[in-house]
Amino acid sequence: MSEHAQFILEKQKLDGFVAQKFKIVGVKEDLSGAWLQFEHPGGETATLHLKTANARKYYATLLIRQGQEQL
Repeated sequence: MSEHAQFILEKQKLDGFVAQKFKIVGVKEDLSGAWLQFEHPGGETATLHLKTANARKYYATLLIRQGQEQL
């Protein structure tokens, strides 16, 4: 699978969590990518592993937007 196709899949997963009102509550970065911890207001949690650089940049944008919404 190409790098771009992998990014599109990861972006769709991220957008799906956001559409379901999940919030990013934790991030762990290592050499294999970024591990995002999500929490839903109802108490449900989820984890997503992002491997592509573009998806990691995209989640940073979502995290900034999430912080601005809390202000």
